[in-house]
Amino acid sequence: MQIDINLHISGKNHEILEKTANHELKKIDHWVRANKLCINYSKSNFMFMNNHKNINFSVSINHHPISKQSSLKYLGVVPDDKLNWKPQIEKLVTQLCKSCGMLFKLKHYTNISVLKSVYLALFHFYLTHSILNLGRANKTTLLPLIRLQKKAVRTLEYNKTKTTILYSKHNILEIPDLFQLSFVKFMYSFYNGGLPNHFDNYFAEIAAVHKYQTRLASLQKYYLPRMKTSLSQLSLKYIGPKIWSDSPEKLKSSSPYSFGKKYKKVLLSCHTSW
Repeated sequence: MQIDINLHISGKNHEILEKTANHELKKIDHWVRANKLCINYSKSNFMFMNNHKNINFSVSINHHPISKQSSLKYLGVVPDDKLNWKPQIEKLVTQLCKSCGMLFKLKHYTNISVLKSVYLALFHFYLTHSILNLGRANKTTLLPLIRLQKKAVRTLEYNKTKTTILYSKHNILEIPDLFQLSFVKFMYSFYNGGLPNHFDNYFAEIAAVHKYQTRLASLQKYYLPRMKTSLSQLSLKYIGPKIWSDSPEKLKSSSPYSFGKKYKKVLLSCHTSW
């Protein structure tokens, strides 16, 4: 039996961080040995996320040095040390190209209803996996995904209809709208206490930050932290409150079963009707 273990450690001082990481790995190694298990050192890697280029950071387990990687695959997600999500998107593009090929071959042998079902199963499913992470990538990195989605949606019609019309006609959200829907559903779950305990204090209400009786505080809006860099503005702590404050107030009281559907209708109504 194989078990994947992921250890996450954060800190401001890289020297203290290095000591802490090696100390924690030593404890993990002792626990593994005590339970008569073993660690595959050749498959063990670590990733160091930082804004500095030249920092010496070494990690070892039982005197076996662990190799440093710029990206790692864990549970189907490929984060990278710069959090630009390029490796994840490249992996996804490879998979979606195969899905597009299947759709183009099927379009000559079946109807639109079946094609849409295949699109949802082979394209939409992979596209929405880990979408909260992909939504934080910059527009240039996302361009291959946007082009692939347009190609896939065009297979649903035999005529040369504009893709903007096809999205509305078949109730399919474009990639930026998919990101927005996933973020607002995450905030809805947080607002109603539907997230794990780890996220209990992840967002703070404006009323808890200051005591001024402002309009936003009375509406129970969440505090939007100040982010200086463009990378920090792509964080969930910044995007989440921003999208939630822009969401229609009447939808926030919807049931968990209808909230996503209603918000999707709002996003679809923003596009040109066919």
